[in-house]
Amino acid sequence: MNTFPQVTPFENVVYLPRFQTKNGKNTINPKQISFLVAQGNYTLFHLKTGELVLTSLPLGSYVSMLEWYGFVRIHKSYLVNLDCLLECTIQSFSIVTFPNGEVVEIARRRRNKLRKLFEIHQIIFNP
Repeated sequence: MNTFPQVTPFENVVYLPRFQTKNGKNTINPKQISFLVAQGNYTLFHLKTGELVLTSLPLGSYVSMLEWYGFVRIHKSYLVNLDCLLECTIQSFSIVTFPNGEVVEIARRRRNKLRKLFEIHQIIFNP
């Protein structure tokens, strides 16, 4: 069986409308996305490679697509990959510091949901 190192298996990629990288790709493996940030009617994707991709759709358009891949909304302006939260510093379930140094406050109304997700996924948290 031939394998192609630069080709991602179809079941591991998701088509995101209006998503264009430097290479012109419209599909991406959701595991490569660290978090998304709302910027008005635009969304800024932060990829694990350090690349930033700006799309012309609001964050809410991507929420329903990416929740199936383990993304959680911690604030009205942030959608975070749950795997990425393992690399973040979380203080008292109120502030998240991302590996790139960006600091985000967890919305008050979303803290309990995040706490439950941590319990379900057995993520260790030290307050």
